[in-house]
Amino acid sequence: MSHLIPLSAVKTARADKSPADKSLGDKSHGPGEERGLEPLPGIPLVEEERLRRYALSLGDGALSEILTLYAECLVDAGGALDLALQRGAVDGVRYYAYLLTGTAAEMGTPRLAHISRFLARRAGQGVAEAGALASLRQVLVQTQAAVDDVLEHHLQVVQGPHVARA
Repeated sequence: MSHLIPLSAVKTARADKSPADKSLGDKSHGPGEERGLEPLPGIPLVEEERLRRYALSLGDGALSEILTLYAECLVDAGGALDLALQRGAVDGVRYYAYLLTGTAAEMGTPRLAHISRFLARRAGQGVAEAGALASLRQVLVQTQAAVDDVLEHHLQVVQGPHVARA
């Protein structure tokens, strides 16, 4: 039985990489690279209406915190899923794929929910679907960029256009 890869190990591994080695969360891709392609056409990247409803029901401050935590979750759980896929650790793939599926579905990022649900189902069949790794990376990078954009826009609306995120 494969053991889960703790998020702390992923964070440590991510911190040890040089900037050129970071594939997940790197926003330096050009338009013809990972961010420019549409692996799941017809499935929206972000459901902004859902986020607007959250802002109305929770308040702007809470939404800012939730978006920040979600952005961190995407990096951490995405990195753990990537590592589990590379290692063929089926239990880790299933765990982190379901974690991403649930959080992506709840936060209104359906492309990521779709591909991570596929990976979780395949892992449930005992297969670590490494062939889907390129699509996962692409959708994850796109989702991270979209969430960062939504968060930055939200902070500008709430705190004024002069506010820049650190």
